[in-house]
Amino acid sequence: MPTVFKQEVVTGVGTEPVDILQIQPGVRSTVIGVNLANTTNYDTVVADLFVIDQNSTQGFFVRGIIVPTRSSVKVITNGERLVLPETAGLRLVSDTENSLDVSISYVEIS
Repeated sequence: MPTVFKQEVVTGVGTEPVDILQIQPGVRSTVIGVNLANTTNYDTVVADLFVIDQNSTQGFFVRGIIVPTRSSVKVITNGERLVLPETAGLRLVSDTENSLDVSISYVEIS
């Protein structure tokens, strides 16, 4: 089974939910890092991160995480892992327009 380390970067996430990671059919992935950066100059941002399973069921992974102005928050860190089966994914939304950049590190196993 080939294992490939990957990264996704999504910019400008705001009040419309954005699928920030979508696992392809025939592939499993382990998310090893998620970092949310507040790109606003004056606003504290509150964000929700959802996991979407292979049946398209959406559930909170993190609810109401606060990202202070001009700083970042690590959502997955310190050895924590999130295993995603094929066709699963992550969705992000914030309470402020165009306010978050996100970086995701993951391992893809096919």
